[in-house]
Amino acid sequence: MGNINDKMINQALAWVARLRSETIGEADLAGFADWLNASENHQQAWDNAMETWEMLGVVSHLPVDQLLAADTQPKHNNSWLSNLFSEFWKPLMTLSATALVAISLFMMVQEDRQHYYSAVGEYQQITLQDGSLVELNTDSSIAVLLGDNRRDVELLKGEAFFTVASHNTKPFIVSVGDAKVQALGTAFNIFRQSEQQAMVSVIEGVVRVSEASGSSTAAPESKMLLANDVVLVDKSSGLSKLQFSNIEQVTAWRSGQILFDKASVEESIVILNRYLERKIVIVGNASSEHRISGIFSIREQRETLNAVAQAFDLVLTSEGDNWLLSQPNP
Repeated sequence: MGNINDKMINQALAWVARLRSETIGEADLAGFADWLNASENHQQAWDNAMETWEMLGVVSHLPVDQLLAADTQPKHNNSWLSNLFSEFWKPLMTLSATALVAISLFMMVQEDRQHYYSAVGEYQQITLQDGSLVELNTDSSIAVLLGDNRRDVELLKGEAFFTVASHNTKPFIVSVGDAKVQALGTAFNIFRQSEQQAMVSVIEGVVRVSEASGSSTAAPESKMLLANDVVLVDKSSGLSKLQFSNIEQVTAWRSGQILFDKASVEESIVILNRYLERKIVIVGNASSEHRISGIFSIREQRETLNAVAQAFDLVLTSEGDNWLLSQPNP
């Protein structure tokens, strides 16, 4: 990989500003995708620009015209990015670590997070104060903090779909365990499957997924995702893109549906139990060689359970706090 230059960095910073514009359109997203994929150096320049934005917290406040004209500025020994560093960041380096920690703790105490929940089998829709829409799937919870300079959401458990309102001075960042998902005017789904894993699926726009510096992988990773991209975030193995042929399967829950695609008995039970207070339990040697595909209702639970059991040639019965799935009597 060749070295990135000032022009590439300035182009990347220009894209940061453009993608955060309230007037971003499909042509902008297509242009960004073309630029990003044109060279591996562009990807590196983009990562550097985003790291600068996050660390300094100033790129979002720069005039868009200044950024868009950055690659026409005269070149000097000290690049435009170096001047930016000196002007905004260097003075902060004179603060002691103790002072910075004290300031951070003070800000955390002053800003209260709002919590939202959904019960097992429940769907919740929340409109945040900035106009962003959050949809919660079954047994999910989030914590939201809308500050003066950024919008922070933490997915504590479960699954959520985010339709992000554009705001050119406040980045929208979702924390999932040790990873952060940063939106650039977009719609995306996050399913926190466990403390260790989460799946991020992009429906519209552009998303950046980054590991924390304390990740157990050799080096923290960062990936840019476009529409229909899916990435698995694993605390142990890092980030890995998934080949997902049917993105609608990921978000079927928003319409009160489950979409099975050649699912086995075991796979089907894991999915169904997410929506059930009374869990399905396999009895004895109940198994099936069948795999099922189709759309089933989350809301009509009894009908769905009977249909799934029938598709596997198994019998569903109610006992105590569970649904029992067994082989039919001979």
